[in-house]
This record gives sequence, structure tokens and C-alpha cells, in this order.
Amino acid sequence: MTELIVAVDGLSFEEAKSKKIFEKLKIAKERKMVWGVKINDMLFSGSCPEIIRSLKEDYGLSVFADTKLHDIPTTMENCLTRLVAQGADIVSVHCSANFRPKNEKLLKHIAGFTVLTSFTDLQVKWIYDKTREEMTKNFADIALMNGYWYIVLSAKSLNSIRDYPLKKICTGIRPHWFPQRNDQIAVSSIKEAVRSEADYIVMGRPLLESTDLLEAIEKVNCELS
Repeated sequence: MTELIVAVDGLSFEEAKSKKIFEKLKIAKERKMVWGVKINDMLFSGSCPEIIRSLKEDYGLSVFADTKLHDIPTTMENCLTRLVAQGADIVSVHCSANFRPKNEKLLKHIAGFTVLTSFTDLQVKWIYDKTREEMTKNFADIALMNGYWYIVLSAKSLNSIRDYPLKKICTGIRPHWFPQRNDQIAVSSIKEAVRSEADYIVMGRPLLESTDLLEAIEKVNCELS
């Protein structure tokens, strides 16, 4: 079954805490309605180890640290090692870095990032000289070759790697009741992601901007089932 990851972006840890976002997500986790959270800029809003520790221990949430690492291998391994030691369940790296850690125990935590869902088809062609589907497949080949457990992609490209033994995390998901695209271009519906056998969908603004976070999560789960 496709699981929901809630992206808590644009807020510091303390801001999200004061809005009781994590308290509500803890309830949703206990009801098996969410996998956990995806965090990115929040990691820079305080002590990274304390933020991840609190999300795990105080709120019982699984943590996807969406750092999109892209550097020389030693630097990437150092960063990945520290984030996993702090409690991150999943850490994203850019597939284009062609990174394989020396410590193979880290592989089960790596999510290979493919093509940003904010890119238009024209931008994808201009940057990579290939279509979104072609590049997604190329990046997935790199992820598979290096032994990653996860891949991050648009649901629109899922069919191109349907048979790949990678856990598929889809971003750019919008429910039918939240039509705004914001800065997302390769947008897909919940049903589209489920039909294409996504293992996880990531959703932020449609949930965080709702008047009732738990109710919005329930609505998403109804579409997931």
C-alpha cells in the first residue's frame, strides 16, 4: 500500500512545534495514516541532531532528510553517516553524483534523487538533452547499480521504471481539492501515483495549509486506499 510522507518545509522546528504540527502528525502516525516527515530547510533551523532526535523520540515519526547530497564521495559519505547516526531513516542524494558509500550499511538509507518536479519538459531537455522519462530511467540505473534502496521521482515517470526493485518515493503530488501547483510542474494526482504503484507519496502544502491537518490527512488516506 502507498504510504504518505508529510513534507514540513518553510518552517523552523520551533515554528512547526508551536503550531502543534508534530503533535497532530504523532496522532496520524499512531493511526497508521502517515509514514513520517520529510524535512529539508528545517535541518538548518537549529541543532540538526536535536531536531531529528525529537521527531523520532518525542513524536514517534520516521524521518526523511531530503538533503539532496551532491559532492565528492568522501564528503557525501561523511554527511550521510552523520545524518543516519542522528536517526534519519532516509537521506536523499543526487543520482548524478554516482555515489556509492564504502560503508554498505548506509545503502538501505539512500534515496536517489532523479529529476526535479519543478523543471519543465523544456528545461529537462535543455539541461540533460533527454526527456524526463529517459533521464529518470538513466538515474534509476545509477541508483540500482550503486545499491540504493529508494528512488525519488515524479509519478508521471513511474511507468518507465515500474519493474525496478527500488522503493519509489513520488513528489509533486496534488489532491483534487488543492489545485494550486505553486512551483511544481510535473504534478500528479494521488490516484495516478497509486495506479502506478508508488510506495510513498510526499505532500506538504495541501496538508499544512489546510484548516484541519488531521482531516486533510484522512482525506488523502481515503484516496490512497
